[in-house]
Amino acid sequence: MRSFDDRGERPVARAYEGRLRSGALTQRTFATRTLVLAVKGNCDGCAALLRTPLEAFGGVPVLVIAATELDEPAWRDSSLDVLVSPSLFAALDIRWPPFWALVDGERGCVLREGVPFGAEQIVADVADLL
Repeated sequence: MRSFDDRGERPVARAYEGRLRSGALTQRTFATRTLVLAVKGNCDGCAALLRTPLEAFGGVPVLVIAATELDEPAWRDSSLDVLVSPSLFAALDIRWPPFWALVDGERGCVLREGVPFGAEQIVADVADLL
């Protein structure tokens, strides 16, 4: 079984913005290969991803995004910050979270993407790209 969607590489903007938990607007860029995890509210799979220790993702930087701000217990209790960024959701063409995308910040493209079945599955799906 694989969790990735083989749409092939596609371009994505290196710069993005969003709101932090504090409500502050932030602007960032993808500088390296980054694993983007898209989550939503009322989602058991999303909550499970947010409970996953960062090191379980194989050492790749992880960015967790949501399209809308919600007061979710899993978001508050997670060691992974959730950045609310509807524009990044749109840029990555994420329609149904939970979803993941491996972004190559140096080249400005999505390398691989798919539905998460857990950190180990994602790591296995991107191991050849890291």
